[in-house]
Amino acid sequence: MSELLTLTSPDSSDVSTPLVTGHHSMSSQPGSRFTVEAAIIDEEVPTAEEPPSHSINGTQPNQGLPTAKVDLTAPIRLLKTPREIKLKFTVMCLFVLILVGTILILVYYKEEPFHYVLGSLTYYVDKKEMVIDFEGRERLRGQIGLFAPMEAPAACSMLGDSERLCLSWKDYGKLRIKYDTNLSHVGIDCYKVSWETFAPERSIKDCFSMTNSHWYGGGVTKDQNVPIESMNIPMTAFVTSDRRGQFGSVVERYWLSTRNVSIKVADRSPLLVSMDNDEQRLCLESMHWESIHHDHNSSDSHLEYAVCANNDLLKLFNSTKAFPIPPIIPNTLLLEEPLWSLYVNNDTRPFHVVQELYDLHPVGYIDIRSGFAVNEGDLTFKGTPLNDSFVPFVHRIGLRVMASVTPFVSVDSVAFTSGALRGDLVMDPRGEVPGLTMWADKIGGVIDFTDNTAVLSYRNSLRAFKDSQGLESLTFDYGEASYLPYGYQINTELDDPSQFTHSYIEIANSVTETVVTRSAYESQHIPIVIRTYPKEISWDTENGFASVIPSIINLGLIGYPFMALDLKEFSSEQVDKEMLLSYIQLSACLPVMQIPTTALEYGPEVKDLIHEYIDFHQNVIIPMVSDLGVRYLRTGLPIIRPLWWLEHNADTASINSQFLVGDDILVAPKVAPGHMSRQVYLPSGKWQQPGTGVLYTGGQWEDITFQSETIPYLIRV
Repeated sequence: MSELLTLTSPDSSDVSTPLVTGHHSMSSQPGSRFTVEAAIIDEEVPTAEEPPSHSINGTQPNQGLPTAKVDLTAPIRLLKTPREIKLKFTVMCLFVLILVGTILILVYYKEEPFHYVLGSLTYYVDKKEMVIDFEGRERLRGQIGLFAPMEAPAACSMLGDSERLCLSWKDYGKLRIKYDTNLSHVGIDCYKVSWETFAPERSIKDCFSMTNSHWYGGGVTKDQNVPIESMNIPMTAFVTSDRRGQFGSVVERYWLSTRNVSIKVADRSPLLVSMDNDEQRLCLESMHWESIHHDHNSSDSHLEYAVCANNDLLKLFNSTKAFPIPPIIPNTLLLEEPLWSLYVNNDTRPFHVVQELYDLHPVGYIDIRSGFAVNEGDLTFKGTPLNDSFVPFVHRIGLRVMASVTPFVSVDSVAFTSGALRGDLVMDPRGEVPGLTMWADKIGGVIDFTDNTAVLSYRNSLRAFKDSQGLESLTFDYGEASYLPYGYQINTELDDPSQFTHSYIEIANSVTETVVTRSAYESQHIPIVIRTYPKEISWDTENGFASVIPSIINLGLIGYPFMALDLKEFSSEQVDKEMLLSYIQLSACLPVMQIPTTALEYGPEVKDLIHEYIDFHQNVIIPMVSDLGVRYLRTGLPIIRPLWWLEHNADTASINSQFLVGDDILVAPKVAPGHMSRQVYLPSGKWQQPGTGVLYTGGQWEDITFQSETIPYLIRV
């Protein structure tokens, strides 16, 4: 049943809209406030049995009208056309893309940290990190200013300056980096880094990664190894020392990496250095260490160094080493003739030893080692097995004589008493009495080389001893700064304790034509022969045979091309023949051939081999050394060279058991008892097997035979 209903628009009393029950349409006229299509659903009419409902106030609502339910979602459904649905889908897709893009940006995008750029150097302020990226390859990465505050520094350089950077941390200090263009014309970028603190108690620490590279330089320790990233040395004063775990008798503030980068620290910086094999880091630290550094005039700590990088390792070395070159090479006779080490004690028969030397090889030098005097510091042979007739006897048979001296004076010596009265000795912390030190189980004082009067007195005593005994020369033992008494007081403060060693060598140069010594610091300008620290006669890396080649390679790279292999005093009962011959054969390949006189106790067979090795040294090595020595005066290039000198790759840079004499001869000595190096690396880039080279043995060059016990292998390359 259907009924016609009428709804009247509020805006028009004379316009009505018919409503039809069921599914009849319903529309509004123009001007009406709304348009509605509605349907009366399930119309219900009250019956007589069902009384109508009443309102609250008792009236009957909608009296006379039927009750109906209206579907209000029907107009919305009319809007869902295909075009609108497509638009909604597009909007939803865009929303998803934006959401995914935002997530990717948040995950993968990292804003580049705040940084400064000078040439190929970038300094990241937040991370305190310096990176040198030369020609697209990272050469060096370091943490700069590890002790600086975490707060952001203030810039103190001119805005837009492309060659200088200055950053200042409040209450700490300043960092300055200068782009040095002096070597730009040869393709080398250099940067001068300098730190200055605002208070003396502040320390400075910069560390550089040694990962994925091989490093050389720094000095020569007892247990030397190369490349040096394999060494572990805790943070310690970078001064000359012969103590294990510290830097050696020869130090130089220069490091070279096979990633074509070098570091040179300024002389005036009070320097501590560490090398960490586990973390692969080389760290430089500047602080006032009272037991070593006594620079009381300085009001702050400071650290200065230069970092250089390029794409050619040899060119970098030649341009950045900055070592002075002496005017002449060492005495030619000292290079050509063997240097015999003679240790004197109560059991020594020096005259008998000299007679054996004459029978074996009637030319050479006899070096009377330190400790010959009854009391160290009293320069005399009296009271010893030598007596005053020894030197004339040696001269009569054609040999030359040298004697080793030290900077020490034993407390029992006359020199100690007279030196203390004159004020020639290093004083104790109070400055009242001479400070005491220990060496070779002895106790005594040390000559103060910063006092002009003490230097003059010491020099005069050396000359008087040399002339009175008729000695051809003197050799100089010890001299490391680590032997200065604890808390020492000297006449003139030193910026660097190693300057004590430098002064010692300067005195030596004033009394001898060629200085032979085991310690040195900034002494490359002197014609000098460096002896290795006296080696234990063993195959070990701890001051044994395995540390010899690393030592001589590093000596050449820090500016000392002439060297000799020194051994500790020993007896024939302590050392077997094979071990001793290994040392002597290796010594024959060096610029100076040093032989212990104890070797004569091993019988005729060993004497014959020693004679053969002396001939080899004179006929094969010395002509090359003489030629390379003359070139050294022009170029400053080392005589003993690492294998990467001819061919730079990962294999050659890590080899520490073979070396080159110049560019022509490769030396591959025995590496363990009973056998040789089974493979020899030649500059062809491959490890060569027997028969691929030539070997000097028995006075001639032969094909390599790895069964031969004659060593070392010398291969013309």
